[in-house]
Amino acid sequence: MKIGIISRSDLNNKLFWSGVPSNVYSNLKKNKKIKVIKIDKLNENLRKLFAIKREYLKIFKKVKFDETYNIKVSKNYAFQIEKKLKKISNVSHLLTFDLSLISHLKTDIPIILWTDILYSDYYQHYFKKQKISKLSLNDIKLLEYEAIKQCKIILISSKWALSKAQKKYKQFKNKFKLLEFGPSFQRQVSEKKIKKSIFNRGTNKIKLISLSVDGKRKGVDRQVKLVNYMNRKGIKTELKVIGFKPKINYNNSNLKFLGFINKNDSAGEKKISSMLLESHFHLLFSSAEAYGLALIEANSRAVPNISFYVGGISQIVKNKKNGRLFKKNEKIEKIGDYLISLFNNTRMYRKLAISSYFEFKKNFNNKKIISDFIKLIK
Repeated sequence: MKIGIISRSDLNNKLFWSGVPSNVYSNLKKNKKIKVIKIDKLNENLRKLFAIKREYLKIFKKVKFDETYNIKVSKNYAFQIEKKLKKISNVSHLLTFDLSLISHLKTDIPIILWTDILYSDYYQHYFKKQKISKLSLNDIKLLEYEAIKQCKIILISSKWALSKAQKKYKQFKNKFKLLEFGPSFQRQVSEKKIKKSIFNRGTNKIKLISLSVDGKRKGVDRQVKLVNYMNRKGIKTELKVIGFKPKINYNNSNLKFLGFINKNDSAGEKKISSMLLESHFHLLFSSAEAYGLALIEANSRAVPNISFYVGGISQIVKNKKNGRLFKKNEKIEKIGDYLISLFNNTRMYRKLAISSYFEFKKNFNNKKIISDFIKLIK
């Protein structure tokens, strides 16, 4: 089997689209039955030109315009990909994570799209309160339909997003399949080290962590309120936020905003991994979330997740197995009281922590996911 992976970014870039294309590429390469061909690093000049229009509409018209999901940009991508394909022979499948790259692609090679949510649903889920450019909405609708028509298989990472897609495109219902994404971490941690880390987390302070680049959408403000509440209750609690730095100074020693840490750098990945291993709970308080890779990465280090019933999060987090889900607008006091109660019961906390790791190992490890991928496309 010879698979060509299409990406507008470098497939070695772990920062692009949460590291998903890079992670799939690196893990497919490990399979001896598959030869992987890179069809990446597309010229982005036309898209960047439309980005100027995006900024103009944003500032002067207060309208959101999407320069990537644009018919002219999509046709340009297709032209570039077709040129690259002429230099490659015997490709059995094409895989991409971006429907705009394949909407106008002319090829007889079977195409697989693997995503967390269809783009029209993405807009409804993430930007329902924003005014969207009519041109963007029309282009997205057309590009999405053409891409789905082109594909042999469309893999979607949650039942929530899969159900939306199948209802919207009933005529293509059988093309849609469920397949989760695995963590973008390349570094493996032994089970022995995982178990040791659980016992080393201590019982004198609750250590919370949040992998949240988009602080507003990920609910960092509510996480801060949670930390303040727990400390007021007399339970020493600290929060480390990786990826986001607020514009305001909270002037609170219990809060540590660490900003961006580069996963492309092995030292950066090691640093994130080490901080997770030291933490009791991972927080993700998203207002919108199609999937949530950070949840899997936390579980891979035996850190239970505290999150909400939002979007595709429930595909990953199962109550009493690898964390706890609350209603989106749940009172901070209820979440805090749950964490304090669990933290004070050391046996129950350690049971949930090790269960979180085994839930990851059973359902979300990359080796299993790649094996499932190969079965689905054969």
